[in-house]
Amino acid sequence: MGGFFGMSFRVGRLFDIDIRVHILFVVWIAWRALQSGGSSTQLALLAMVFGIVLVHEFGHCFGARSVGGDAHNILMWPLGGLAFAHAPMTPWAQFVTVAAGPAVNVVFCIVSGAILTVAAGGWVVPLSPLSPFLPFVYAMGSISAVYGYISIFYYINLILLALNLLPIYPLDGGQLLQIAMWPFLGLQRSMQLACQIGLAGCIGLGLWGLSPGGPTMMPFIAIFGGFTCYQRLQMLKSGMIADERVRYAPVKVQSRRSWFSRMFGSRKPSARSAAQQNPNPGGWDAKQDERQRRLAEVDRILAKVSREGIQSLNYVEQQTLERASKERRGEEREFDRQTRP
Repeated sequence: MGGFFGMSFRVGRLFDIDIRVHILFVVWIAWRALQSGGSSTQLALLAMVFGIVLVHEFGHCFGARSVGGDAHNILMWPLGGLAFAHAPMTPWAQFVTVAAGPAVNVVFCIVSGAILTVAAGGWVVPLSPLSPFLPFVYAMGSISAVYGYISIFYYINLILLALNLLPIYPLDGGQLLQIAMWPFLGLQRSMQLACQIGLAGCIGLGLWGLSPGGPTMMPFIAIFGGFTCYQRLQMLKSGMIADERVRYAPVKVQSRRSWFSRMFGSRKPSARSAAQQNPNPGGWDAKQDERQRRLAEVDRILAKVSREGIQSLNYVEQQTLERASKERRGEEREFDRQTRP
């Protein structure tokens, strides 16, 4: 992939998912390290944030796989993580995929909060991310280094959970808001409202970050969120986001893959299961209409690449082109198999 994703490099692979780090993340880490004078505490804090965000993104990936989707890439960058998870376009599948990320932080908060409560002999953990951090740590009394780090771990998860659940698209809370409206308003209208609310929320985040003493990362998150909302609204206007449930009849698929294989391995359906998953099992005319629509969309994307270069494609267009390429290679392999003497 080109563009933003192309400015990253792979640092590892786990559960058939590539872990990539954006070059801006490296620059940000170097800047924070220089600011702190190479403090080991600061580096440990950054490593802890990296690990928490990474596991959060794995939550999204496993959520997608649990509902029949898949995920193969996680991108870490200064504003957090991006899980390139693909799940069926239904409210329930999308809800599970999105909610699985914050669920990781909830579990981390419960476990670390329980450890601190037992160690202190009473309730000491705050439930609000706006609670002062130091009084919380001092409540532990003669605190050891281990409990100190557990306190920081709890507080980071609490802050990330609260931030992610803000009803501002494309944060997890904004996506959950869109999914909640989806069954009542349809995909397009719910997405439009969520993005409009998201734009207003991004303005609020930006003003908060620019205010005296405001979080320095908020303006950048606001810019990224506002751009994403604007891009989605443009996609809605151009008809690139449509309600799949209107076009396709639902098909119940019985998967033979084990739960462990589905969650932690790659999704490689057999030829029979791929045929069962045909999202448009109607008549010949309906199938041909859908095929023509896909070909027209690929032609449009290729024309855009010819005019503006591959870096001009947004994520949805890149995925559309990648799927079309995979389908073409599959057709060529099938043709070779059938014509081979």
